[in-house]
Amino acid sequence: MRRARFYLLVLSLTLLPQVLAARHLVGFLRAQDDPRLHALGWTVPGLLFALNVPMAFEIAGRKRKALLPPALAAVLQTGWTAWWLGSVLYAVVLGIFSLGAALVWLVQPGPRAELPLWLALAPFALSFYGAVFGARALQREKVTVPVAGLPPQFRGLRIVQLSDLHSGRHVTAARLRRIARRAARLQPDVLVVTGDIVHNSIAFARQAAEAIGSIPSRLGAYACLGNHDFWAGADEVERALEAAGVQVLRNRGVLLRKDGAGLWLCGVDDPWSDRLDLDAALRDRPEGAATVLLSHQPNTWPLAQAAGVHLQLSGHTHGGQLAMLWLHRSLSLARLITPFVAGLYRAGESYLYVNRGAGSVMPLARIGARPEVTELTLVSAGDPAGVSAAEVALAWRPA
Repeated sequence: MRRARFYLLVLSLTLLPQVLAARHLVGFLRAQDDPRLHALGWTVPGLLFALNVPMAFEIAGRKRKALLPPALAAVLQTGWTAWWLGSVLYAVVLGIFSLGAALVWLVQPGPRAELPLWLALAPFALSFYGAVFGARALQREKVTVPVAGLPPQFRGLRIVQLSDLHSGRHVTAARLRRIARRAARLQPDVLVVTGDIVHNSIAFARQAAEAIGSIPSRLGAYACLGNHDFWAGADEVERALEAAGVQVLRNRGVLLRKDGAGLWLCGVDDPWSDRLDLDAALRDRPEGAATVLLSHQPNTWPLAQAAGVHLQLSGHTHGGQLAMLWLHRSLSLARLITPFVAGLYRAGESYLYVNRGAGSVMPLARIGARPEVTELTLVSAGDPAGVSAAEVALAWRPA
């Protein structure tokens, strides 16, 4: 309930840029010569502004099944997201433009420049793209990871990683099935899901578990739990996954076997749950075994490095959802909470891969950080492909 109040507070604060955008839209329409546009002067902004009402009810009742038909709910959600996020970005653009115009006026007084129409519309077009395409178009990432001490029998092992499904009212069973089919086409040797299976309610655990369980994998499917799973009910999420044939690694590990060789795969509980126990996850690890750790939050990687973990797979960040990862990984909202935003990182012989997630949280839009399904291929550290991967990974050193 406290999180619902927090979300409602954020929604109320973001009414301010919406009021600004609506006021400017009214002014623009009423300044046109066409009487039909005059008639739209208050109607269109009013309707857009009114979308906040169903969204407030959505937040207040987010743990229950949706009452509206899925298609109608999707239309309302997409329209509100494009308007809400567009208004926030519009306020930012307007502020920057106004500051620049003021500085120009100080140097050369005269008529103030007005914001061009194309620049005023750009934030809303970008937000519409992020809500319609950016948040739904799953991107396949193919990564090669060198693992020190990897047995020859496991060279070329293909791990398919999903993360942050956020199964709920807006990440529906149909969408989860589409994500599962995309992952299944990669024909994983091992399937892993690194937390946040559900968004905020155990009512949506079964549909996520069934989708994950439908993905065939030669050596099994495994998962760890994320902060949203603990907020919703970790034990219930675990039971749903186990019933679907997915092993949940809660501070424990399993030895994957292939032709007499072994690979230690382990998982830990989310650190925000105060139940993380890496020592327990590694307790039964055979001496010298190559180790892969599932940990929802990437900030546990320094602990994993100290414990001799060769590869940690994480999620949690969503790549920031709003980012410019194509330019630099630090240009992301996720950088505010972690130095490990997305992609492959290296520290000595230890690697971390951060998956951007397949689902999204509100606002349900992604710009510059598309959802992903990851195909990781393990090779030995001396393999030419491993050397190339080491050069691509972002080197990290503690401050």
